[in-house]
Amino acid sequence: MQELKKNRVRWGIAFFLTAAVVLIGSLAMFRWQYWLTEMDLRIHASIAADFDFADLHSITSRISYPVWHLIASTLYQLGMPLDWAAALVCALFKLCNYVLSYWLIARICKGQVKPVWIALIAGTAMIVTGVYVADPLNPGVYLGVGSPNVWHNPTQQAAITTMLLCVPYVLYCWYDFEARVETEGEKTMLPWYRVLILAALLIISLACKPTVMQALLPAAFVMFLVELCRRPRNWRYFGQIVLAFLPAAAYFLLQYLYYTGVLVPFTSGVEVGFSWAQCWKVLRGTLLMNVFPLYAVACCYRKGIFKNRLLVLSLLMVAFSTVEFMLFSETGLREGHGNFGWANMSSSFMLWVVMLGVFLRSFCQENGGRTLVRKLIYGAGWALWLWHVASGIYYLYFLVSTGSAF
Repeated sequence: MQELKKNRVRWGIAFFLTAAVVLIGSLAMFRWQYWLTEMDLRIHASIAADFDFADLHSITSRISYPVWHLIASTLYQLGMPLDWAAALVCALFKLCNYVLSYWLIARICKGQVKPVWIALIAGTAMIVTGVYVADPLNPGVYLGVGSPNVWHNPTQQAAITTMLLCVPYVLYCWYDFEARVETEGEKTMLPWYRVLILAALLIISLACKPTVMQALLPAAFVMFLVELCRRPRNWRYFGQIVLAFLPAAAYFLLQYLYYTGVLVPFTSGVEVGFSWAQCWKVLRGTLLMNVFPLYAVACCYRKGIFKNRLLVLSLLMVAFSTVEFMLFSETGLREGHGNFGWANMSSSFMLWVVMLGVFLRSFCQENGGRTLVRKLIYGAGWALWLWHVASGIYYLYFLVSTGSAF
C-alpha cells in the first residue's frame, strides 16, 4: 500500500510538471509568435478581433473554421489583450492535446507501463517533428516536409484536440458493437445517444478545421464498409454509423464550397493533378514525419496486430491524406500554400500517439526476456524516437532564432 501511494505521488508530480511545462512553454512560444507579422497566429488573431457577435454573417462568412476565432474573440471582447488571448487559446488547446495523448497512450498500455513514463513520453509527443537531415532535403525541418506538430498555425491546435476525441470515439462505437453482436445478433444497435454524441464530435471537429475529416471520412468509410461486407445482416448498426457521419459529410462539403469560392466570391480554388515530382515530395515528407511510428509498426508486429482498429484507422488516415495531398492543390491566392497537407500532418500526429503506446507496451512486456537481437531492434526504435525529439527541439530553436516557420 505504501509503495502504491509513492507511485501515485510520482505519477502526479510527473504528470502535472509535464502539463505545466507544456502549458507555459506553449504560451511563451505562441506569445512570441504573435509579434511576428508574417506568422499565421497574428493573421488569425486579426480575423478574430473583427468578429461581431451581433452580426450572424460575421460568423457564417468564416464557416470553414470558426471555433478558434470565436474563443479568441470572446476573450478579446471580454477585455483580454488580443496578443494574450490568441496565445492563451493556442496554449490551452496544446495542453488539451497533451492530456488526451496521455489518456490514449495509457489506455493502449493497459496498465503495463508505469504512469510516470507515460506522462513523460506523452510530453515528448507535443514537440516531435519530422527528422532533421542536412539541407536541402528538409531545410528548417518543416519546409517541404511538414510536422505532426504545426506550431505556427493556431487552428491546427484545435483540430488536433478534436481529432484525439473523434477517432477514439469512432472506435468506441465499433468495439461496443463488437462486444454485443455475438449475443444480440443481427438486431444489435448502438444506443441512439451515442450516435448523437459521435455526430456532435464530428461537427465540432469540422468547426475547428476540416482537415481531420479530410482523412477520417474516407478512412472510416473503408473500415466500416469492410465490416459491413463481413456482417451484412447487421445493416441496422451500420445505418446508424452512416447517420452519424452524414451531417459531418454535408458540413464538410459546405466548408469546401465556401473555401473554394463556389458559394461566395473568393480568391482561391482547387485543382486535381498528378506529377511524379509532387508524389515523391509528399511521400518523402510523410516518411520523414513518421520514421519512428512506421518503424514501431514493424518492430511490434505480431500476428493479429491489425485487429487493433485504432492502429488500422490511423494508418488509413495517413494513407488517404497522403494520396489527397499528392493529387489536390490550390489555385489563386493560396497557390503553393500546401493547405491540403494539414490532413497529412494531423494524421501523422494520430499515428504517433498510437504507436508510442504500442511501442511502450511491447517494450515493457518483453522486459527481462529480450534476446540480443530484440534489444538492438528496440534500441534502434528509441534512437529514432530521440532523433524526432531532437529535431523538434531544433525546430523550436529555428523558430525563435529566425523568426520564421520556414
